[in-house]
Amino acid sequence: MSWFSSPRPPTPSRFESATTATLGGAQISLTLLEKMTDGIPVPFVKAAAGTAVEVIKMTQLIQANREECGDLMKRCTSLLVVILSSLQGKTEEEIPSDLKNRLETLTGNLVDIRAELKVIESRAGQSSIRSKMKAGLYHFDNTRKLTGCAAKLDWALQEFQVISKVDSCLKDLERHEDLKKEIKEGRDEVRQGQKELRQGQAEILDAVRDKGIEKPSSNLPSTTMPACPKIFGRDEYIAMTVSIIMSNTSVRLGILGPGGMGKTSAALCIVHDAQVVSRFGKNIIWVPCEQATSVNLLTELLGKNLLPPASSSSDRLGEIIAKLKGSGELYMLLLDNFETPWDIPGQQSQVGDILALLASIPTVSFIVTMRAGHPPASGTVQWTHPKLPPLRPLEIDPANEAFLMIAPDAAGDAKLETLMKELDCVPLAVTLMARLAEAGEQPSELLTQWRSERTKLLDQPEGDRRNSIEVSIKLSLESRLVKSNPDAINLLSVIAVLPAGASLSRIEEICPSMPKWRAALRILRNTALVYDSADRMFVQLLSPIRSYVLLHHPLQPASVSDLHNAYFQLANKGWCDPGKVGFIENSKELDAEKVNLETILLRSLTTASVADDGNTLIIQAAHHYSAYLYWSLPQTTILEEAITLARASRSDLLPRCLKTLGMMLYKQGMFERAFASYSEAKSEFLQARNNLQAHQCGVCIGECLRLMKRLDEAYSLLKEERTELLELGDRINATRCSMSLGIMLIDQGKDEEAESMLEEARAEFIKEKDDHTAYECLRFLADLYINTERYDKAQSALEEVKERQLSVGDPIGALYCQTRLGEVFCAQASYQEAWSLLEEARVELEKRGLRNDIYFAASLRWGGRAARMLGKYEEASSRLEEARVLCSASGYSPLADWCSGELNLVREAQESMERTA
Repeated sequence: MSWFSSPRPPTPSRFESATTATLGGAQISLTLLEKMTDGIPVPFVKAAAGTAVEVIKMTQLIQANREECGDLMKRCTSLLVVILSSLQGKTEEEIPSDLKNRLETLTGNLVDIRAELKVIESRAGQSSIRSKMKAGLYHFDNTRKLTGCAAKLDWALQEFQVISKVDSCLKDLERHEDLKKEIKEGRDEVRQGQKELRQGQAEILDAVRDKGIEKPSSNLPSTTMPACPKIFGRDEYIAMTVSIIMSNTSVRLGILGPGGMGKTSAALCIVHDAQVVSRFGKNIIWVPCEQATSVNLLTELLGKNLLPPASSSSDRLGEIIAKLKGSGELYMLLLDNFETPWDIPGQQSQVGDILALLASIPTVSFIVTMRAGHPPASGTVQWTHPKLPPLRPLEIDPANEAFLMIAPDAAGDAKLETLMKELDCVPLAVTLMARLAEAGEQPSELLTQWRSERTKLLDQPEGDRRNSIEVSIKLSLESRLVKSNPDAINLLSVIAVLPAGASLSRIEEICPSMPKWRAALRILRNTALVYDSADRMFVQLLSPIRSYVLLHHPLQPASVSDLHNAYFQLANKGWCDPGKVGFIENSKELDAEKVNLETILLRSLTTASVADDGNTLIIQAAHHYSAYLYWSLPQTTILEEAITLARASRSDLLPRCLKTLGMMLYKQGMFERAFASYSEAKSEFLQARNNLQAHQCGVCIGECLRLMKRLDEAYSLLKEERTELLELGDRINATRCSMSLGIMLIDQGKDEEAESMLEEARAEFIKEKDDHTAYECLRFLADLYINTERYDKAQSALEEVKERQLSVGDPIGALYCQTRLGEVFCAQASYQEAWSLLEEARVELEKRGLRNDIYFAASLRWGGRAARMLGKYEEASSRLEEARVLCSASGYSPLADWCSGELNLVREAQESMERTA
């Protein structure tokens, strides 16, 4: 038994009309693309482009899933523009063979996408009542298909953008080749001019010394204290820092963190605080160190506000220290952007000495702002404790406030919060994005642009670190510390590829060609380019930094190979069943790396060439990882991509993948699709002369037929397969046939025969040491006990099975038991216990994507009854109505009628309460 989910088709959204307009408005560009396609004489380029145009046209015709279709159309259009722009005018001979192979692979992917779109379009034409009830299921499946199509286009777009950039660079090199000769000829002349210039400078300096002429003032930046900025989400940090300042005679504090985190703004708010101003008065001095590219310039900047303009002492630093010591007044120095002088090659010890001299004066306090994970000169400067924690990204609410302060018209946009999350709430990124919104673009539009352009969207012509996210990040990447270790950038590229960050326990495994990765990681931490996750298990990048690194520092081929090998080996640990040695440990390891694993596997599957020798490794890793998903969170996206690649490359792994797909679809309650997958798997196994696996698939087909209510076919097939399996010596799967036949007897009301057959099957499983199926059989016996009102026996059996499933790492099996226990408690009028168990099971089953499962519907039905009996009428109505829809959509009319009867009782109770009131 099972219930197919069929929620009501979604009502038109605010967004739908905009999507329709976008699709309609694409006609002009589509016409242009068709003309460009016609102008290309190369057959394989024309084939790819022509298929892409067909895909774009089909997205315009499909009426369902308009949002996803619009998104797919935009991706396909972008991909086509990149390809046509880079190949326009080229002959077949001018196109490299590697690019030709990529285009042929792309054409295959586009043909697959076109086929998926045809399926979606065909569904829209169905109009029967049955189809309407399945509209929600179709909508969900359409979304999954379209998302998979979009993922294929994303990877292709990335590849062809890189190819286009390389081609553009080669053209630029050709254009500049003619200039090389001229540059070479002029080099000697330039060197001679530089020599004469140095001689002239020396003569001028000699004249200054000999004649006592006053030295011209340096072109230093203004040291006038900026106004206090308006910032959000830093109140606690500022209050804590002010408290530390006011609690100590003098302080040495570091406000640290990556670029764009708002360190300068936070520091300015601190020194403008009324308590700090009352303590230091006019002696709060801002020292903008951004231009302090030498020790002398740093000294000049310090002296600009501390020494009189006419001061011409040869010992400028000594004069500053003497002034600070001799005044007897309290000073607060704000050394802003201190990473610039700290990063001066060969002069770090001198810069550290200056800090130490300042720190030695009891009346001098200073705050350093710096792109770093640790304060500088820790060996010579005693930093005030507690040290300030590095600045982190904003929380979502302050990020929204900061955005809306600049762009108030964006209030109410449903995508604002999503946009902030994708920016990781980095203050500079939020501010720059808000300025774009201020010019009239809505967050929903900016979100689409961000996903396409990433950090380039926030780049400004002639920008600096304050108004360009790319410049800000580039400064950190070009620091002396990062350049000192070539592995630093390489490691950063590896971490960027992993959306969840790199596991600290796995870096050595995924970076075997980086012997100095620990030193590289220290550098990345010291420059605040990476940060540790809250549990300190992963090292991660903020979204803007990750986007920049992916764009400008792609992973080297050797590192890609190392990364894939490591994650494929990890994925293979999924091939293990509950109760087997290592299952729980492997599951924990896979669960921790789930996001990274799925990213690596999907990318590998969707970008693999059909002729690639490594396809077997990719398909096997995807198959084994999907086996892990079967026990934890049944999702078929990766396995379906593996099947697509296995078909294309004619892999021997195809039937095994199809069998596992059938298992996952069966668990999701999609019995018709599971039946089709098992049937194809059986056919493939028979062709490969693997009769044992073929007949095992036959058992699964029989179980699907039983749940599809094709009972005569199921009974006949299961008996036939049992005979075949016994002849092949597979007693376990033969006994599984007996178990399924016993379940059929329960459905037919033949309780005594069913109980006898199930007990015999369970004894056989125990004898064959198949504990997992033995406990599964006990769970079916518990169903029989419930049907025959032996509730104590049912409760005992279900609690035993639940405890065992939890102990071996099968949470879904435990949830099935928990749902049935809720039913037992309902039958015994223990409604509060039933409600608690059923609500918990409902939430967990939905979280694991099992809305179509028989037990999800049961949790709703019995949870609704428990809620009604407890007087929770709103909850009861909600659960029972959802259960009624699911049962109706699955063809289980008696259960749907049961739900309707319960709903009537709820309405009667509510009306009675209203009359009493």
